Amino acid sequence: MAVDRLPYQNSAGFVKAHGLYDPRYEHDSCGVGFVARLDGIPRHSVVVDAIQVLENLEHRGAVGGDKSTGDGCGVLVQIPDAFFRSVELDFVLPDPGQYGVGMIFLPSDKKLAHRCQALLENLVEAEGGEVLGWREVPTRSGILGELARSTEPRVAQLFVGPGEWSLEAFERKLYVVRKLAEREVRTWAEDTSQFYVASFSSRTVNYKGMLTARQLPTYFQDLKDPLFESPFALLHERYSTNTLPTWSLAQPFRFVAHNGEINTLRGNINRMRAREATLASELFGEDIEKIKPILDESGSDSAIFDNALELLVMAGRSLPHAMMMMVPEAYGPKVSMSADKRAFYEYHAALMEPWDGPATLAFTDGRYVGATLDRNGLRPARYTITKDGCVVLASETGVLDIAPENILGACGQGACFSWI
Repeated sequence: MAVDRLPYQNSAGFVKAHGLYDPRYEHDSCGVGFVARLDGIPRHSVVVDAIQVLENLEHRGAVGGDKSTGDGCGVLVQIPDAFFRSVELDFVLPDPGQYGVGMIFLPSDKKLAHRCQALLENLVEAEGGEVLGWREVPTRSGILGELARSTEPRVAQLFVGPGEWSLEAFERKLYVVRKLAEREVRTWAEDTSQFYVASFSSRTVNYKGMLTARQLPTYFQDLKDPLFESPFALLHERYSTNTLPTWSLAQPFRFVAHNGEINTLRGNINRMRAREATLASELFGEDIEKIKPILDESGSDSAIFDNALELLVMAGRSLPHAMMMMVPEAYGPKVSMSADKRAFYEYHAALMEPWDGPATLAFTDGRYVGATLDRNGLRPARYTITKDGCVVLASETGVLDIAPENILGACGQGACFSWI
């Protein structure tokens, strides 16, 4: 049975402000975490374990009135090169690291979807990249609840080569192309709300949607393939607080998975908007104008945080550096801390105001994977390190069955691991 949309709801399920509802108050209270291997070797077992963690965090998600529409969940993983080489493509993949993958949600209207695809191809070529080709992502729509199916987008992957871009600039140019596409699509007269770039990277790819944890590997058949391997998997189970679920607001986002709220959001948005006129970067050069506006204010607090973090990383800061700028520790005079670390926070306080609120934030850029808490520790997280080299972090402990004799250590603080 088809689900009728409300008069103030678009094709992606976004609802305009009406009555007591205001989209500015989009917050989450979710299950979040990651599974990672310390040796950095891609394994399918990491993906399997991440999905198991999601299933064990299902009580932190929510289900719609049809009992089969999830608020959203997903996994952000390293590009599974062996898997992509095993599937049928009508083009030849370059060496690992020499291509990027865009995970694209396209409008269900075929004509509009083709227009979006053409726009992305034209922008890649205009910016100096090489379009390798598209892949239709196998999905099973039949398992979706009525609400999720009514706003389901088409899911496709765009493969891009660096072309004229240097490998050093590859990630940054993919970011520029995505921002240009988002800005252009917003000007079209048609309802393009289903268009969304879940990820566009030469390092990571994002599988997410308006799904429950148990639906995720069934809807995305890729996740079940033994060659779908990654050394880490960032994961998220969404529970929307005062919000309405949509495909694009499912997490993880492009860098973070967030449990909690950004209570200072309006001030953060205003200050970021005020900075745009004076933004400058040697790495971006003239491209700096192409990525404005930096923040997509139609997103949730988590999505807007992700927008700001993305800018800091693309402009040359490391991911841990950028996270420490945005979510500083308490560093008052009574806090035990080295002088150098305190000086770091004091210096960056002049550059970036805190994005404050009760929060656990797991993050990755494909090189680092880590997590941090807000300065008050109001959204706890726990991690376990095993003797065979696995790290499991989540909103709570016990999300994965681990033999006691295999546990090397456990802690309730933030953590960061890298494979550079």
